[in-house]
Amino acid sequence: MVQEDLAARFGVSRIPLREAMRTLEGEGLVLHATHRGAVCRPLEADDVADLYAVRVELERLAARTAAARRADLRSETAALGTDAIDAISRGDLAGLIRCDTCFHTALAGASANEHLAATLRLSWSQITRVMHYYFTLERYPQNVWREHAAIARAIATGQPDAAAARLEAHIVHSRDAILRSLREAIA
Repeated sequence: MVQEDLAARFGVSRIPLREAMRTLEGEGLVLHATHRGAVCRPLEADDVADLYAVRVELERLAARTAAARRADLRSETAALGTDAIDAISRGDLAGLIRCDTCFHTALAGASANEHLAATLRLSWSQITRVMHYYFTLERYPQNVWREHAAIARAIATGQPDAAAARLEAHIVHSRDAILRSLREAIA
């Protein structure tokens, strides 16, 4: 990525662009390559597997903790599901990712564990990048919002084990599809 080209493309000076590049580098989205400058970090299967291993454990804890509190995310989940279906019909990938991210962020918040929610927030730029890849693999999986609703139902009815298991199955399903696609691309 040539900073001068990016600055011209986005109509900003080089100073704020440099700061943005540092932020992206800090989030692991941009790498500095010798004699090449800044490059987008490639999406690699091992990296996705590691990211999702951490994500599964953190979100399982969030689901379990939220269920112990009987947090009720059902109406919010239903509204987000409606918005997601609308985004799908418009071909609005950014809106779809926003809806999905809102569900998972709300789940973390429902745990009432600020340290857990903050730790997950640190991973969202990486998770969002992977979700973007996942949602462009094929048609958006329609079962995602049914899975979200089942997770929300288990949380609201105080079933920590069921909530954690449904959440894990939900994340593992997307992880497996992503890994399968990445590995086929290099085979």
